[in-house]
Amino acid sequence: MYSLKVTQIGCGSCVAKINNALKALDGSAEIAIDRLAGIIQVKSDAALDEIRMKLNQIGYPTTVV
Repeated sequence: MYSLKVTQIGCGSCVAKINNALKALDGSAEIAIDRLAGIIQVKSDAALDEIRMKLNQIGYPTTVV
């Protein structure tokens, strides 16, 4: 499982956008997003670099926690 810090999760539509992007990488990914803390937890077969690149492409740069 990967834990990532994102500072720009502002609303429910941001959560949906992140979920959709990660599911596009791995349809069976398990994703938990704590919007207030800015933490995304992802259990996925996709590589960490792929996940971070995808999030960066949609405007959510991350740091690994």
